[in-house]
Amino acid sequence: MNCYNHPEITAVGNCKACSKGVCSDCATDLGHGLACKGKHEQRVEDLEMIISKNVKAFADASKNQFLLPAFFFFMGLVFVGFALYQGEGFASFPVVMGFGFLLFGLIFLIRNRKIFS
Repeated sequence: MNCYNHPEITAVGNCKACSKGVCSDCATDLGHGLACKGKHEQRVEDLEMIISKNVKAFADASKNQFLLPAFFFFMGLVFVGFALYQGEGFASFPVVMGFGFLLFGLIFLIRNRKIFS
C-alpha cells in the first residue's frame, strides 16, 4: 500500500481516524495509533479516550450487575412487608406494588446475567 498523499512512497501504516495509508512524512505516531500529521491528531486522541472509557465502563458495569436487581428486591420486600405489617392483606395496593418490584428485580437479574456472562 502506498501513501494517500504521496502515491510513489510506500505507506508505513494507516491513519487511525481516516484509515488512509500514510508515509513517514505524513504520519504522526501518537503511541496508540498513527494520525495524518496536522489533520487528525486530535481525532485519534479522542478515539483513544472513547475506547479507554468504554473499556472501563464495561468492566464497571459487570461488577455492578446486581445493584439494580438488589434495589428492586429491597423495594419489593419493603412494600410487601409494610402492607403485611399494617394488616392490609395480600389484595392491597402496596402488596401488588411489592410483587411488581420483585418481578422486575427477577427480570433484571436474569437479563444482567445473560448480558455479563
